[in-house]
Amino acid sequence: MSKDGVVIGFHAVEELLESGVTVGKVYVNSQADKQKIGALRNLARHSDTPFQMVPIEKLNRISRASHQGVIAIKSPIDFVPLEETITRMYEEGTPPKIVVCDGIQDIRNIGAISRSCLAFGVDLMIVGVKANAEIGEGAIKSSAGALLTLPVARVSSLSDTINYLKSWGLKQIATTEKAEKELSADIFSELDAWVLWMGNEDKGISKERLALMDETVRINMPGKIDSLNVSVATGIVLHQLTCK
Repeated sequence: MSKDGVVIGFHAVEELLESGVTVGKVYVNSQADKQKIGALRNLARHSDTPFQMVPIEKLNRISRASHQGVIAIKSPIDFVPLEETITRMYEEGTPPKIVVCDGIQDIRNIGAISRSCLAFGVDLMIVGVKANAEIGEGAIKSSAGALLTLPVARVSSLSDTINYLKSWGLKQIATTEKAEKELSADIFSELDAWVLWMGNEDKGISKERLALMDETVRINMPGKIDSLNVSVATGIVLHQLTCK
């Protein structure tokens, strides 16, 4: 059964996952039979679809109908396949400019970042299945429609993704207040392709991930505040990377 982008019931959600339609997220009653739910979990994993076990109360808030403990939310956007997209860009002679949202939880930040990406000519945004907030109608609204235009890839593992992007020779860049180098256009003057990693609103990017970066920079802030909202910081860095 489907209504307003919400699909309810075990078999209906199973058919949805098998159909190839882009699914935003699957919610399953945390008390459900683990063996029965295993099939849904495998289908979700195969399609890089977020899958979350939740209390029955949350399911009841989403839908008052007889959902059998299983609800799926259709995605308002179609995600692009990462490997195909990168390969096509290089074949077309367009070395990609990429932004990775690593653990960003606020849908308003996801939306604002995508808007900056579109404004500064970013070719692709990448989000993690588990690491990021769901891209739903709220994120679309916050993006002022940018998420309907900007190509977005959703991946099951950001750790695997960094290795894959490195295999193309793409320079990995991250911002952190602990970096020695200040953000400057001179640092990136010779780059025509790059990957910018932006981290969680509270914890930023993990030490393990930062260790894999080719370059880390900090934004010079001479004022009385020493931190910025992640979407604001993204806009500042993208300006330096692209407006040379």
